[in-house]
Amino acid sequence: MRIGRSTAAAALLATGLAIGVLPAALPAQTVNKPSKAQIDSAAYVLQVISSALESKDVEPPVKTALFECLYANPLSQISAATDKVIAGNPGKVNRKDPSQMLAVIAGTCGYRPAAPAAKSAPKK
Repeated sequence: MRIGRSTAAAALLATGLAIGVLPAALPAQTVNKPSKAQIDSAAYVLQVISSALESKDVEPPVKTALFECLYANPLSQISAATDKVIAGNPGKVNRKDPSQMLAVIAGTCGYRPAAPAAKSAPKK
């Protein structure tokens, strides 16, 4: 679908208006200002979630859990919960491995993989 010039101009105007409104609508939090480490951790968590949502390799139930979690919870809570899981399991999660981080984040967000189907006993 092609976007016309008037639609594009309206989108630019709406974006400009939203930018002007946001500072007034969302007051800056001076209490409990996050540390640089917290911001870096949250940024990485967001990067992993964003990549997973765009990936063709991530199953829809995982994407749904991530999206619902991101919608319902502040990123700071998701990041803190992820950090807590990693701290509680030293040496088991490599923070630099996005697939391991995705597994932890998805679990933090409530995703539980389906149990494998029970194998029938071999016939004698």
